[in-house]
Amino acid sequence: MNQEQKKETKKLPGFYIALCCCVLVIGVAGYFTERYNDKHSASVINEKIKEAEATTAPVFSEKNDTYVPPLPTDEPANSDAVTEGNDIPVVSQPQPIEEYAVDNPDTSDDAITVSSEQPTFIMPVMGNILEEYSDKLQYNKALSDWRTHNGIDIAAEKGCSVQAVADGVIDSVYEDATGGCIVISHAAGFVTKYMGLDSTEGLTEGRELKSGEVVGIVGDSKGENVTDSHLHFEMSKDGVNVNPCDFLPQE
Repeated sequence: MNQEQKKETKKLPGFYIALCCCVLVIGVAGYFTERYNDKHSASVINEKIKEAEATTAPVFSEKNDTYVPPLPTDEPANSDAVTEGNDIPVVSQPQPIEEYAVDNPDTSDDAITVSSEQPTFIMPVMGNILEEYSDKLQYNKALSDWRTHNGIDIAAEKGCSVQAVADGVIDSVYEDATGGCIVISHAAGFVTKYMGLDSTEGLTEGRELKSGEVVGIVGDSKGENVTDSHLHFEMSKDGVNVNPCDFLPQE
């Protein structure tokens, strides 16, 4: 080996040492640079989070922990998104009953008002009282049982016209042991019943009647102790039987 080669061989260790030092310096520089970048990024993220919390989170005072709501933003709510995007029904304010009755021409006083005044009654037929009203039990010979006499028997010839004692509405038309019967409702809770009729043709439930309008004719008297020709007439007030003589005109 000549002198030149020996010199070159002696230089190699120094070269590799310098190269290793450069690599080490580069590595250390890269490490610290990466750490700096991580810290800087974390700092930026924390600042963004604090800014977001400051604008949206509720605030409590330091003295008494009183809730202070966040200030409203200047941007108006997007009402178009509600009205256009969603079909939400709008419930109108209900109209009071009194205003409805006044403001609507299709309602009348008759439709919303029920008379509570006591009617003025007339006699269903003209005749003497053959048997009085009684709420005491008595033996009925014709029907062979004990019962109260819930009405009055008014003397009337067979075929005599029977008239409604006041304005009213027919509740029911039927027949029982006494003959044909008709029940009429009147104002103020009064109900009248006409029994022992021979004919009730043309009379149907729900028909309105005027005071004095004919509701039938007297038929054969049956099913009662009184055998003379008569009309059996009953009256009730608010569902309770009353004595018709207390309300019919007295001679």
